[in-house]
Amino acid sequence: MKKISFRDIGLKYTLSPYDKPVAYVNPGESIVIEVEDACSGQIRKAGDMRDRRKIPFGNPVVGPIYVEGARKGGILTVFIEDIKPTIGQGATYLSEFSEKYLTEVPMLRFLKSGLPSKVKICKIENNTVYFDRIKLPYKPMIGTIGTAPHPEIEGISSSLLPGKHGGNMDLPDVCPGNKISFPIFHDGALLYVGDVHAIQGDGEISGTAVEMPAEITLKVDVGNERINWPRIESNREMMCVATTGPGRSFEDAIRLAFLELVLWIEERYGIDRFDGLMLCSQVGKIRVGNLWTVAAKIEKKHLTG
Repeated sequence: MKKISFRDIGLKYTLSPYDKPVAYVNPGESIVIEVEDACSGQIRKAGDMRDRRKIPFGNPVVGPIYVEGARKGGILTVFIEDIKPTIGQGATYLSEFSEKYLTEVPMLRFLKSGLPSKVKICKIENNTVYFDRIKLPYKPMIGTIGTAPHPEIEGISSSLLPGKHGGNMDLPDVCPGNKISFPIFHDGALLYVGDVHAIQGDGEISGTAVEMPAEITLKVDVGNERINWPRIESNREMMCVATTGPGRSFEDAIRLAFLELVLWIEERYGIDRFDGLMLCSQVGKIRVGNLWTVAAKIEKKHLTG
């Protein structure tokens, strides 16, 4: 099994199709990837702060990983086998990004006010995340994962807007035991991964989860099917992802995710798309990642009669 670490190859802050691959893997092969946290390791103890003068970008990733046999126009499927914390802790914090995330219109700055800079170090032990004396369940997930996008269609930043290629989706369902499929825009797929969270709620409303460095074990596969947006599948549910974008509101993203889900239901289960649309109106659910990403989902038990 191959293993790569950011310690040996460095960190990237884009999902770029122009970078030289850091590893080559075959379909069906597993790979272990050690990643840094979303603030590039700047926050390790109380009193540490995010310093954008030294590291201006967030959400560092490892990649690209070249998948043999992956062809432009096909799909890459990633099975998330395991996520382990590497230093036994994570951090959540408020920073200048939190203010922008909560209120894009700079009203607080206009009023010469702002959120306080604040850091909370959270120990991770025995499947528990310690938020001071509050015990939270350890629910690890990958915040940023995707294929290199087409640069004329979507931005390649690892820290901002996601899109059809995946990217900074922050969806809690991108977790161990699930698989996620991406459209491929370049031969080799060019997979990037990073920004692991020990736990995160819907919307990630403060702008950060419990961010942690981690060791991720993934298995990759390729296919020739065509999909328009990422898809996530668990043993119990199937989900389609959509995001905001130029001329595409959050409401549009919800509509788009459900329409993609309905077409997938028709493709897999033979349920007429108009019946599927009505069915999703009764038992469909929405998962909110960050404030740009949604996943429309349905439990498979509703599709088998």
